[in-house]
Amino acid sequence: MKAGTGGGSFDAVDRRGLALALARGLALECPRCAAPMIRQEVRPGQGVPYVRRRVWVLCPVCRRSAALDLDRPSDG
Repeated sequence: MKAGTGGGSFDAVDRRGLALALARGLALECPRCAAPMIRQEVRPGQGVPYVRRRVWVLCPVCRRSAALDLDRPSDG
């Protein structure tokens, strides 16, 4: 894919790689074009009976994006 075109979402393999980098605390890099990614926390809606910690990641070059769940801290 050429930089600056397209948009849309990442496939499952790309999403797993991004989630792994996020869990390890690494800087996020677009798996399609290698650009540094923008990270934005996603706040849950008021009517949601459960709370997931999520982030939205966006590539400013190829314009692909994904919402990723953050791991919850363990209780023990």
